[in-house]
Amino acid sequence: MPNIFNHLRKRESVGSSQAPMVEADSPTPLQADATRRSTRNWGPLALTYANNISRRSTSNRRSMSHRQSTVEEGTGGDAAEKIEPAGLTQPWLVIRRSILSSWLNLLLLVIPVGIASHPANFPDVAVFVLNFFAIVPLAKILGYATEQMSLHLGDVLGGLINATLGNVVELLLGILALVKGQVEIVQTSLVGSIIANLLLVSGSCFFFGGLKNNEQVFNTHAAQSYGSLLAMAILSTLLPAAYNSLNAKDADLKSGVLTLSHVTAIFLLIIYIAYLFFQLKTHANLFSAVSLEDRKAAAQKPKSESDEKLATLPAETAVASTSATPDTFGTPAPAATAAASRDQIVAIEESKNEQEDDEEEVVELTLWASIVLLLITVGFIGVCAEFLVDSIDGLTESWNLSHSFVGMIILAIVGNASEHYSAISVAVKNKMDLALGVAVGSSIQIALFVMPVLCILGWIIDQPMSLYFSPFTTVVLFITVLLVNYIIGDGRTNWLEGLVLIISYVIIGVAYFLYPKDMDTASTSL
Repeated sequence: MPNIFNHLRKRESVGSSQAPMVEADSPTPLQADATRRSTRNWGPLALTYANNISRRSTSNRRSMSHRQSTVEEGTGGDAAEKIEPAGLTQPWLVIRRSILSSWLNLLLLVIPVGIASHPANFPDVAVFVLNFFAIVPLAKILGYATEQMSLHLGDVLGGLINATLGNVVELLLGILALVKGQVEIVQTSLVGSIIANLLLVSGSCFFFGGLKNNEQVFNTHAAQSYGSLLAMAILSTLLPAAYNSLNAKDADLKSGVLTLSHVTAIFLLIIYIAYLFFQLKTHANLFSAVSLEDRKAAAQKPKSESDEKLATLPAETAVASTSATPDTFGTPAPAATAAASRDQIVAIEESKNEQEDDEEEVVELTLWASIVLLLITVGFIGVCAEFLVDSIDGLTESWNLSHSFVGMIILAIVGNASEHYSAISVAVKNKMDLALGVAVGSSIQIALFVMPVLCILGWIIDQPMSLYFSPFTTVVLFITVLLVNYIIGDGRTNWLEGLVLIISYVIIGVAYFLYPKDMDTASTSL
C-alpha cells in the first residue's frame, strides 16, 4: 500500500519539477471538500485491489510450491514442468496422492474399526454408524480415481465406469439377499437407489454446482437419451402394476406378473446392451462433453445494474472532475478509478479461474494405477457395506424403523455414497456432463441392468422376484422420472432446480418414514 502512494508522490514531484509554475486561485471550501472525498474514495479501492493481488500472488506461489514438491516426489528431485503420473511401480506415491487428495480422508482411520466391529460383536447401531463413516473417505478416493480415469478415457466412459463399479456392490448385496429369500429388501433397495440417484445425487450436483456457477450446461442429446431410457424403465414397472390390478384369480395374476416380469427383464437387458453400443460406438459424438468455453460462458455471473452503470460513467465523470475539481495527486477521477480497478480485479479472477481449470486437468495417476486403486476402493466399500447391511435388523429394532424406510432411504443413501460424493465433486468443478453421467447413468444401469439380472436370477433359483411394486412405489417412481426429465431436458440447470429435487427426495423420505410397518411394499404378497 505505501508503494502505491510513493509512486503517486514521485509522479507528482516529477511533474511539478518539469512543468512551469502556474498561479491559480486558491480552491474554494466546496472544491477542497470534494478533493478530500476523492482522496478517501481512492484509498479503499487501492487497498482492496492491492490486497486481492497479494492474496492471489500468495495463492499462486503456494500452488507453484505444491506442484514443485509433487514433481520432486514423483521424479526423484528432477525439475520438471509438469507432474509425472504415478504408476503401479510407485505404489507409495499412488497411496500418498490418493490420501492427500482431500481432508475427508482423515476418516480412513475409521475403516479398520468399522471392519473389526462386526466380528467383535459390537452393538448393531455402532456397527452401522462406524461402517457408514468408513464409506465416506472411500467414496472420496473412488471419486479421485474416477476423475483420473476420465482424464485418460473421457468424461462419458469415465462416468459409465464409475456408475458400473458402484452398482457392483448393490448387485452383490442383491444376490446375497435374494438367495436368502429377502425379496422385499432387494426390491426396496433397488428402487431406493434409483430415486436417490435421480433426486438426491442429481439435486445435490445441481445445487452445489449452481452455488459456484451461475448456470451449468450439459449435452442436451445425452440428456434426452437418458430421459427416454428412464421412461422405458418406468414402463417396465407400470405394466406389471397395471396387470396386477385386473379382475382375475390371484393365482393367475401371480403367474402372469412373474411371466411378464421375466420377459420384460430380457428385453431390458437387450436395450441396455444396445444403449452401451450406441453410447460408446455408433453415436459417441452425441455424448461428448460441452466445450470449456460454453461452460465458462454459462457459469459467468451476470453484472449488476450498478456495475453496468459504472462502466458507462468513467469518461463523463473524468471530464467533469478534471474541469471542476483540482486533482492534487494527479490521480484519475473516483468513478474512472473504480471502473479501472474493477476491470483489473475481474481480469485477475478470470486468470485465476483459467489456472484452476488447468490444475483440474493434471494427470497424477496412470490409467492402470487408477484402475487398480478404484477396484481396491470398491472392494473395501463392499466389505463395509455388507457389515452395514447385516446390522440393519438390529438398527430397525433399536430405532423402531420399518424395513421399507431402511431399504428405500438408508440403504439407498449408503449404497450410493461413492456416486454421491464423486458426482458432487465434479459438478462443483463445472463438469456437469460427467456428474450427470454418474448420477443419472447409475439410475439407468440399475433399472436396465441390475434389476433385470436379479429378476432373471430369481427366476432361475425359484424366488418370486418380479418387476411389480406397490401402487405407492410405482407412483413415486413415475413422478420422480417425470420431474427429472423436465429439469434436464433443456440442457441447463441452476441451484434452484437442484433444491427442488432435494426437497422432493426429503418429502418422499418422510412418506416412507410414515409408511405402515405391517404393509408389504414388494411383490412377495402376490
